[in-house]
Amino acid sequence: MRSHARDDAVFSTLYVAFVFAGVYKSAWYLAWIPVDLTLVFGTLMVAAGGWLVLRGRIRLTRAGLALTACFVAFSAYAVVSGLWTPSSEYYLSKAFRLVAVTGLAFGAGALGVASSTRRLRYTGIATTGLAVLTGIESLIEYAQPSGRATLSPFGTNYLITSRLLGLGVLLLVGYLVLSRSDRRVTVAAAVALPGMVFALFATGARGPMVATIVAIGLLLVVGISTGTLPNGVAAIGAYTGGALALGVLTVTVGRQLATVRRLLVLADGPGWSLNRRFVLWNQTIDGLDIGMLPVGHGLGSWPVLTGYGDHQYYPHNLVLEVVFELGLVGLGLLACLFGTALFIALSEWQTTGRSVHLVLLVVFVYLGINAMVTGDVNENRYLFALAGLLAYRADPRRYERISGPSVLGSDSTMGSARS
Repeated sequence: MRSHARDDAVFSTLYVAFVFAGVYKSAWYLAWIPVDLTLVFGTLMVAAGGWLVLRGRIRLTRAGLALTACFVAFSAYAVVSGLWTPSSEYYLSKAFRLVAVTGLAFGAGALGVASSTRRLRYTGIATTGLAVLTGIESLIEYAQPSGRATLSPFGTNYLITSRLLGLGVLLLVGYLVLSRSDRRVTVAAAVALPGMVFALFATGARGPMVATIVAIGLLLVVGISTGTLPNGVAAIGAYTGGALALGVLTVTVGRQLATVRRLLVLADGPGWSLNRRFVLWNQTIDGLDIGMLPVGHGLGSWPVLTGYGDHQYYPHNLVLEVVFELGLVGLGLLACLFGTALFIALSEWQTTGRSVHLVLLVVFVYLGINAMVTGDVNENRYLFALAGLLAYRADPRRYERISGPSVLGSDSTMGSARS
């Protein structure tokens, strides 16, 4: 069993390192590595997954296969749309990343991580750990003012790192209000949370911060109303106290924090960043062609047809991007993917009442809000990876075995608290 736990921990850690490689791979102290870290950890993750398959540690489920089929349909249509897209360079890059990076993140999550309680738990721990490291990096940079309006932890765009910071804050809150058995986890979350919140405020990313606040509020409201939160009263007190502290921070020293400064700018108008998004959204809507609306203009077509050239650029809204490039067919396939994932998770939560499904659903909402204001399809691969994790099913008796013993072997503990 120790070897099983070790194998699961290795796979989950490599999975997290692969999915979030864009957060840290631009760090100056990693510049000596001659190979792209996304490729390195993706290859290692596939090798670790292959080892699990050989040892019969991967159990395919109808939920995982159904979600994978939905993603394959969506990505296949996106690739086929290259037949009529006006893009060449951006199309090739976007199609490759959709299949090789976003697709691998989704598939490994839906088929590998989601089929085991232990792998899901290790994935959550590894994600939280990487988020805490990102918070520490942010605080170190904050202590060394550079004159920039926003921080760039690991030398990376502040929005990318802030999304991980917000995710880390949300997971820490989840550990804090949901932890039942291991008080060490609760204490560790309580110790790490203040610094993570401060780091999120210091980065200058308004979208991830607002999405984090909304997601935490949703977690508490739904959790308390359904009786899912064991620490409900304490959670309300903590959230109220946090809201009051946020108000005090905003009107006092908060002006020294980039995110708060950029939020206060909204009092005088949308500001350059938000106004720019309005411009991009209007350009997308104005550029829609009724004749092409059913099938879209083709993957990678948006920057070409809106005058930005044949390179990576996007409307900073996942829905508008998909409607413009892949049309109503692409939007329907995307809705089928996310709708199926939500249906599986909601059904499982209703059946088992497990708090893990509530956390997964709230994280999906958090990442979904981010996808509406920043990034393109591939930069929002965190959302697609999380959609794959929604295939997780807590009750081993409800697993629907697809693979025969001769293919992947059997594991009676898979999906249980021990697996």
